[in-house]
Order: sequence, then structure tokens, then C-alpha cells
Amino acid sequence: MADIPIPEIVSEINNKHQFPEFKGKVIKRNDVDYDAQSYQYASSSHLEDGIIQPAAIIKAADDSDVIKAIKYASENKIAVAVRTGGHQYSGASSTSGKNIQLDLSQTYKDFDWDDENCTSVTLGISFPLGEFNAKLREKNRFVPHGQCQYVNLGGHIQTGGYGQLARSFGLFSDNVIKFRIITADGQVRWVAQGEDLFFAVLGGSPGNFGVLTHATLHVFRDQDYPNSRGLRAAYPYDRQRLKDLLDVMVEMVEDENFPADYDYCITVLSEPPVRTFELTYDMAHRKEGQQMVAWPPMIVVFAQWANLQGEKQTYNPDFFNKIKQVAGKGKVQVSDKEHTPMSTLTGHWIVPISREFELPYIKRTYSSNSNSQRLKEHKWTDWISDRIEDGRNWNYDKTSGPIDVGCNVAAQIQHFGGNNSRFNQNGKRNSTSFSWRDANILCTVDAFYHSYQYEQTIEWQKKNDEGVGKPEAAFCEHDRRVLWGSYDLDLSASHQYYYDQNPEGKYERLCKIKQKYDPSGVFTPNRFCIGLPVPVPADSKDGIKKRIKLSGSETAKERAAAIELAKVPQLSAEDRFWEMVSTERELGKTVPLWNIWRA
Repeated sequence: MADIPIPEIVSEINNKHQFPEFKGKVIKRNDVDYDAQSYQYASSSHLEDGIIQPAAIIKAADDSDVIKAIKYASENKIAVAVRTGGHQYSGASSTSGKNIQLDLSQTYKDFDWDDENCTSVTLGISFPLGEFNAKLREKNRFVPHGQCQYVNLGGHIQTGGYGQLARSFGLFSDNVIKFRIITADGQVRWVAQGEDLFFAVLGGSPGNFGVLTHATLHVFRDQDYPNSRGLRAAYPYDRQRLKDLLDVMVEMVEDENFPADYDYCITVLSEPPVRTFELTYDMAHRKEGQQMVAWPPMIVVFAQWANLQGEKQTYNPDFFNKIKQVAGKGKVQVSDKEHTPMSTLTGHWIVPISREFELPYIKRTYSSNSNSQRLKEHKWTDWISDRIEDGRNWNYDKTSGPIDVGCNVAAQIQHFGGNNSRFNQNGKRNSTSFSWRDANILCTVDAFYHSYQYEQTIEWQKKNDEGVGKPEAAFCEHDRRVLWGSYDLDLSASHQYYYDQNPEGKYERLCKIKQKYDPSGVFTPNRFCIGLPVPVPADSKDGIKKRIKLSGSETAKERAAAIELAKVPQLSAEDRFWEMVSTERELGKTVPLWNIWRA
């Protein structure tokens, strides 16, 4: 294993050397707009960790700024963190001490079709998914990708691009033909499949091997899938409804030869608070003029038939009908009763909000290769339904709003497996280092919380952790994680959870590539990096930290007030769902999520 040092943590830019002039804007610590510019998705969740406090943020204008920043970091023995969208859940797209952050959110936005048939495109990595999807749709083209509208391509490419088309088309990154990267020596390189750097960048820790700037992608044509269908529908949250929908997913796992045409994903969301005891960090950083969006406690179903065999294939609605039968009455926004082009469906799968709740979170994403027999024997669908049910009081007080007892839950469970799954097949034959391509199900269970809910949220996630990592665990006997859903910033100490041994010695190979292309650790801005020595564990009593909040009453008073709310007459989740469905949209007021959710 390469012994890459972490740069020394100090409070400010090294004053012994002249900080270079950049074409793009530079924000230094203590500048007026520093707090707003350094804010990213993980900020509120890691306030006390001190990992999202770069000494300077360089909003690079072009390659020359990137190369200049790399050169400065190398000469001064500091590190560079790379941010495109800033959506990395454990904060690894930022840094601290005297290290600097390269902000590429607007730097590379060129977009060029490579042929007249529009089956290949070369583009910059600064596009957010929503904008990227729309540009492909202009030509009736698509690729598989994730759901978050404001995730940018730079990080998405390097962490796989998991999304709703994974069984039918594989990962976003499976369709990368080549990419352009600026490495620690300041060299601009085009890297193709089969090269060591291709293997490392696509599946190694993002931002560890250089600054990704562009990629060439293979894209798919709507006309090759002329009868594709999709279903997106919202249903009132109910524990039994969730369990029944998950049982349908386990039936998919049971049939190892289930056709690759079908993708199936379930999302569960509790209702966002309409009022709060405290002004949270995320509320304070809400963009000016941002539309307020709400939803009732609900289950959202995404299902897709990709029509992979083209014109000769006839659609059979039986699978979709089974889903709709167990789900019952709901609000259907995309119907399988008629053909919807694949490029349009991929737009329908994108969620049009920047974050689920304006609160800090404790994240969990687990990957399982358990077969259906094991899942049934351990009663996994009952277990995970109970865990989600226990995470939140799902009822609603008409006077005060959602009851703040428990955390705010966002869960997503998706089927990836089977012999025909392109997620599985692509993993066997492509030249990336993404792991756990034998997964049957991925399960994300995120807990968002107010400061007074922190301890109980920690305890809730600890019980969720019991579902993996031991022979009797309900979901999987091994703890298997994915880079995009990381919740432990110390990658070296937990690399066995993120990297499989397919091929054998994968992590050791990644360490050697890291040492070759970044021997001085220019791209080692934090501990979510390849090749660092494993630290000696620090003594800790219970792992509970004091939570910072901006304003509000004492924690004990907040908890007492929340408990009192739970005693008042409540609407059930079912009644709340239909109440919101029947509410007409009013100008200037909070908008139901489904009113803005379009392709």
C-alpha cells in the first residue's frame, strides 16, 4: 500500500509563498461570501468535523486555472479537493486546513455530438443531471443516470452513476468511452478503456487521481426502443403497503432469469416540516427565491419496461399490474398504458429538488447479494418495513403540521440483479473498478434530524446497521457499501467495505496507480482517499457529538414540545396524502412536489 501523507492541517493559506492570480473568482477563508461559497450538500451534517473549510475556493475559469492550482499545491505541499456539484454525502469534495478546493461547477460546459447519427457525445463535466438529460432529449437520445437533478457529471461519472435504468442499461459510467483528465504533473491526458488510469478514475475514490474535465459517452436512441413503458406513481405511506411492494421486488430476485427490460425502485419519504423549533444551517443557505415544495408521507414507485428487443417485442403488463394491485389507489403521473420514449422516461425519473429536507442527515446505503431464499428466511421485507415505520411518527397534526417525533426519513430500495441484468453483465466485462456488481438489491435509509433529535437518530441508524455484516443479519451478511452513498470519511480504514476482490487485489492495484500518478498526494485533501495508512482508532465513549444549531430553544424544551404535539388529534398518513392531492395550487404558497415533477 502506498504511504500517501495527508497535508498538515493549519489555519490559513501558506503566507511564505505568493498565492497566484487566477482568471476565475477566488474566495478565501474569512471573506464575506466564504460561508455561502463553501456550503455544499454535506455541510450541515459535518459542521463539527471541520472537513468543509478550505483555505481558498478557486472557481476555475479554464484549464490554466486548474493547472495553476495544481502547481501551487504541489510546490507548497498542500492538497486540492475537486468539486463539481458538491453533492458528496460525506463531504469528500471539500477539505480543510491550508488545502484548497477547485470549484468546477461552471468551468467545463461544452457539448459536442461526435457523429451525424448522434450515438456519441463529448462534453464537459460541469453539467447538472437535469440540464444534461434535457440536452440529450433534444436529439431523442439517453443514457442511464441517477435521479438527483443538481448532481453534476464530474462526481457522477467517478462514482458510477447509479440510477433507474441499471438493470436494463447498466451504470452511467459503463458508457464512458474515454475521458480527459489533468493529473498532478499538470499534464492533460485523454484516457481510454483498458488503461490503468481509466480503471482507477472510474471506481476509485473520486478526485484522487486528477481533475476530470471531459468525457466521451456512448448514448442510446429512442427509435431502438419503440414501445418502452414506464410507471411513476405516488401512494399514501403505509407500512403494509411498503411491505407488499417490497415482496414484489423479492419475487423479482427469486427469478434469476427475470428479463433485463424491467427496472423497479421504491422511494419512501416522510413529510417535510412546515414549521420548526430552530433555524437550521440548510435553511439559512436556502437560495433566494427558491420555491417551497412539500409532499405528504408517501411511497413513490418507479417501474420501467425498456423494450430491449425493439419492434419485434410485445409489451406484457403483468408485472406492472402486480405492482399496481398491491399498491392500491394512488396518484399516477407516468402510466404504462401508453408508450413513453426512453429519453422522456429518464427525465421523469429525475427528482426536481435540491435536497429532501433542509436538515443535517445520517446516511446509510447498503448493497446486498442475498438471494430470495435468504431474504425470505430472515423476513427482510418485514424487518426493513418495521425499521422505516419506527423512524418517524407518520401522522400529521392539522394545526401544527408534521409531528416531529423521530427523524425525517428518506429511503430508496432498488432491484439490480439477475442473470440478465446489464448492471451485472457490464460489471463482468468492462474495465472500471466499481465494486459489488453482483448486487441484487441496494437499500438507502437516510435520517434527517433537528438538533434535539440527534441522539435518537443515531440510535435508530445503529439498529439499521444490524441488518448487515453478520450471518444472522436480515439484509446481507457482509457490510457492502458504494462510493456515491458513502457515510464514513475514512476510506482507508474501511476500504474492504467499498472494494470487492473482483479482480483479486483490486484495492492494492488502485494504491499503486495512485502512487504512480500522484506520488506527493496533491489529490489527497482528506481521508476519503486511496492508499492512506490506517489510523489508530481514537478513544470514544459513545460517538455522540454536540450539535451546532443557529437558533431555537433548549433541547429539552424542544423535545418536550414535540412530544406534546404527538398527543393532539392527528390525520393519518393516508388522509394527509389525499388532502394534499385535492389541494389546489395557490400562487406564492408551498407547491406539492408532483406539481413541479415533469420530464
